[in-house]
Amino acid sequence: MRHSLYKYYSGRKWAEAFLKGELLFRSLSYFHDLEDGQVRGDQNEGTSVYRPEGGLVVTNHTQGWTGVFKGAFKSAANLEEIFVFCLSRSLTERLWEEFGSLVCIEVTDIREFCSRMEVALPSSATFPGKLGRPRVGQPVEYYEETDNCNPRWALPDMIASAKHRSYSWQDEYRLVFSLTDALAFEKIQTQLVGDNVRDLPSSAEHRQYLLKAGKLDDICRVHTSANGEMTETQTIGEEIK
Repeated sequence: MRHSLYKYYSGRKWAEAFLKGELLFRSLSYFHDLEDGQVRGDQNEGTSVYRPEGGLVVTNHTQGWTGVFKGAFKSAANLEEIFVFCLSRSLTERLWEEFGSLVCIEVTDIREFCSRMEVALPSSATFPGKLGRPRVGQPVEYYEETDNCNPRWALPDMIASAKHRSYSWQDEYRLVFSLTDALAFEKIQTQLVGDNVRDLPSSAEHRQYLLKAGKLDDICRVHTSANGEMTETQTIGEEIK
């Protein structure tokens, strides 16, 4: 069982803000449109893609024919109304290097961390999870496009916490919420797309949400780097200079 979460930062001021409990959530559309060599950015962010081997079997009941479509079935959540904050469940040199990190915050009590986030959010906020057991924090599920897409394609909360297996090295854990019904069952848009079809970036400004949850240094440790290497963990509450 994983007992800690890790947040990598390339700037120390953002790490300081995290310890104060200031977390900047971004909409799924931000990561969908971000072009950074597929580190944080993902053109399939907020979507579920099903591309079975041999193609999709499509039936037109109106015209009475069945054929094979050489493409994919894509299901997209409302990218602008679902907010996420991304962490990892691993502390590795690859993550340190890929994210260009100067400092990494380790969250030592996941349950308490998630509880504080939920309390700090408006009462109208909705979270992923089974009926009666919603929770802001979710480990990301990694999948291949050839995998069965049921029931993920119809569930925006599962879509928001799922990514292609090529991102599995990030071992991601996400805080996910919405202030609308965007996480509800079948609040999605579906389409058939051809091979090598890429969505154009949105021209709209991406939404974000600054959550102020109060000091977190009592459940955090600070890791610093020197010459690109990980160093010993600092004591809890030690100031980042």
